[in-house]
Amino acid sequence: MSAATSRAQRGVDAYLMLALAEGFGEGLVEALLAPDLDPRPWLEAPPQPPEVPPRVAARLRDPGLESAAAAVRRNAALHGLHVLTPDHADWPPQFSAMPLRPLVLFARGDLAALQRRPAAAMIGSRTPTPYGSEAAQQFAGALAHAGICLWSGLARGIDGIAHERCTAAGVPTVAVLAGGLDRIYPPEHHALAERMLTTGGCLLSELPPGRTARRGHFPRRNRLIATGTPSVIVIEASLSSGALHTARFAAECSTTVFALPGPWASERSQGCHRLIQEGASLLESPETLLRDLGVQAQQTGPQALALTGSADELAILQHLQQGPRPSDLLQRESGLDRATFLRALFALHGRGLLQRLAGDLWSRLTPG
Repeated sequence: MSAATSRAQRGVDAYLMLALAEGFGEGLVEALLAPDLDPRPWLEAPPQPPEVPPRVAARLRDPGLESAAAAVRRNAALHGLHVLTPDHADWPPQFSAMPLRPLVLFARGDLAALQRRPAAAMIGSRTPTPYGSEAAQQFAGALAHAGICLWSGLARGIDGIAHERCTAAGVPTVAVLAGGLDRIYPPEHHALAERMLTTGGCLLSELPPGRTARRGHFPRRNRLIATGTPSVIVIEASLSSGALHTARFAAECSTTVFALPGPWASERSQGCHRLIQEGASLLESPETLLRDLGVQAQQTGPQALALTGSADELAILQHLQQGPRPSDLLQRESGLDRATFLRALFALHGRGLLQRLAGDLWSRLTPG
């Protein structure tokens, strides 16, 4: 009996061994990630090039592959990580049939968050405009307070806002990282990652501990975000944004995609506009989004009302971030006609989000 046959028959780490042979590289080895691939025959009779790249063929025949898998498991345990493969009871079933499925996942936190429903992914620019930041706060807050588990990538900008709003609401949230879970990236989100774990959240990565995220690892990460939940929400994205690629992969996998329209001249809204042209659902307001997701808000009164607002209201709110404005200037800055402006202004005032000051000045209020 060959060493390859022996190790495949022992089989407990067949998926992990195949993942190590694939290499967790910046480019995906599609032949190894087919949804119906059984790793055991591949370990017993490893394929040759051109079916797989030469480096992968060599790794499949490496007599140290089994011991390398055992070493990865030991290292993961030292960092308090779960090692999940499709054979594991807690493997998220949504990843089993996806194109380019992962072979192994490393997780830290509550594994129940990976299968919690309702759930949605929220993604967008790392450098959002004030409009995008305000929208992310509103939409993520509404979803979190409705009990929806948000998935995102723990990146700066929209991702961080999504996780923060869930954590503030005490709702589990899932962060999918592009590197090993022992190296939180970006570093300034380390404290956020720890807070996520205290509210039943989970950190997830396809890469083992010790691996640093590289540019090419983000597409690997993004395909997991795209298929982890039934819906993907894009707040702001340029035409070259990774969020745009994530949304398109999601659409190919029959995941519902929502995109937020923005100012026509904003570079960070052009990607969302393109997605809407391609068939994404238009993101109108938190209230309509909850309805589209089939979820009822869990709050009543002023706090719940503060979580819903139209795009017109968001346009007003974003221009009050720097301080009070007179109504005529605020109307010009928001780009609204007089009737639309007054309707949105008094709606915000009636919901306790604005206060009127002396001299016809308007100022934002933080909802209690």
